[in-house]
Amino acid sequence: MPGSFRVARILGIDIRIHISWVLIFLLVLLSLADQVFPDWYPQWSQQKTFLISAIAALLFFSSVLLHELAHAIVARQFKMSVSSITLFLLGGVANLTKEPPSARAEFFMASAGPLTSLTIGALAFLVQQLVTNNIDVVPSLQPVEGVARYLSFINIAVALFNLVPGFPLDGGRVLRSIIWGVRRDRVAATRIAARGGQLDGEAMTGLWMFLIAYFLYGAASQALQQERVTAAVGSVRVAQLMTTNFRSAPAGISIGQLIRDVVLPNNLQAIPIVAHDRLVGLVRITDLRKVEQDQWATTSVDAVMTPVSEVATVTPDEQIVAAIERFGGGDVPLLPVVDHGSLVGVLFRDAVVGYVRMQETLGLDARR
Repeated sequence: MPGSFRVARILGIDIRIHISWVLIFLLVLLSLADQVFPDWYPQWSQQKTFLISAIAALLFFSSVLLHELAHAIVARQFKMSVSSITLFLLGGVANLTKEPPSARAEFFMASAGPLTSLTIGALAFLVQQLVTNNIDVVPSLQPVEGVARYLSFINIAVALFNLVPGFPLDGGRVLRSIIWGVRRDRVAATRIAARGGQLDGEAMTGLWMFLIAYFLYGAASQALQQERVTAAVGSVRVAQLMTTNFRSAPAGISIGQLIRDVVLPNNLQAIPIVAHDRLVGLVRITDLRKVEQDQWATTSVDAVMTPVSEVATVTPDEQIVAAIERFGGGDVPLLPVVDHGSLVGVLFRDAVVGYVRMQETLGLDARR
């Protein structure tokens, strides 16, 4: 997702935060500190209220992360890999490298998130009840009671919201899986479930409802667009569209030599950096412009390249739909194609876009 950055890696999955998450975190924090906890516990000081609010907000977003991790874990059981989890304005999303292989797989994967939120909500409710029954004996547990009370309410609310039958919410995915299983047609099931998401979005009013409606309508429309692209590329593999006739540069080369010998003669926007045929990084024109021209001759490309640990890559056997997700909506012109650490090719964004357009122009469905 454009505008996001990686903050951690759990179970081999990149955990990313979208810039919009900062806004919603602040809104949740201020709502707790100014309204919720002051109403529940007016005797608390402002400092204590703010501290407890910050803890509650962090635990809430941790539970959102657990919700998405549940999707990812179940997806893996059905041989679907998850490239990343992104927390953003209205929650989170687990980014699959490919669509669910069956209606059954999607049903269990989609159900895992709400079930996790309901479980967290139920556990928080039990903690709240336990503390409330003993609050007279141990008054210092009052903050625990407040946080548990909030987590119980908010996680149950998250579960119920996600069960709204509008794609791509979990409820919409459950609906699609049921229609898919009955009709044996995923495309038709997607259209019906996505239309449900658009209708839900059109029916909502109010500020928060406007944000949710905007998300639902846009996400549902994007789902239809993605289904259209998936129909065009089908099960086409990266190996079929990648090029093995590409230019790379060795690690340690100076910026001046890279520009003179590689960038200018080949009109390249991004260049893989290798060491003994193994990818070690990627450098783009925007990276090179960070260095003053009079320092090009003495500055190594290693100083400005993006290290391989932060570079989005694909393997030859992955499907093109996975590559499209990793391209995202940014300005990444190519993806290095890596096989067991070795750079074996590059996949250009223009090649993928051209293939999709050609398939659509010819009216072909690559899945048939």
